[in-house]
Amino acid sequence: MGETRAREGAPAPGVASRGDGHLAELACSGDAEAFDSLIARHHGSVYRLCWSLLCDGSDAEDAAQETFLRAYQSLARFDTERAFGPWVRGIATKVCLQLLRRRARRSDRVVSLDASYVEPAAPDQPEPSPLAAKAVAALGRLDDTYRLPLTLFYLEEASVAEVAETLGITPGTARVRLHRGREKLRQMLMPSSGTNDEDA
Repeated sequence: MGETRAREGAPAPGVASRGDGHLAELACSGDAEAFDSLIARHHGSVYRLCWSLLCDGSDAEDAAQETFLRAYQSLARFDTERAFGPWVRGIATKVCLQLLRRRARRSDRVVSLDASYVEPAAPDQPEPSPLAAKAVAALGRLDDTYRLPLTLFYLEEASVAEVAETLGITPGTARVRLHRGREKLRQMLMPSSGTNDEDA
């Protein structure tokens, strides 16, 4: 599929300026260069999401490659009227969840993201401050129901609509999970506040 060439920032010149939907149609019909361009366009966001969920560069790269392989195999089912980015990030989320479950099955202990979230820092990002590291470590302790929406919204900077589409839920459900997840994080980060604080 030419992932290496695409990731190095050299998409096929004849298709690079076309929209994702058109590129997906071309790729579905067997145009490898069109899919190379889709990889070049979305590899960065997919890798960052995988890193945010897995906290390991090698695993994130493997997950990103697996994501685009599955996307290629599923192109015939992709609705070109939809945005490609949220769709492929939804695949990435499923790939990462499967990997996390395999990690847990191989381990005698519950897999925690606490330590790995703060070392090393995310790619192309400065070293996190102690407060930021504490917040992300707390995020890692949340159930996937709340951790995934918060990760997408704050670390990947996805909109509520994109969070909903990526996770296959309604925007209303996404808002509820974001709100409840923020409350759980607030309680974890400020346990002394108890239950007397009013909701933000």
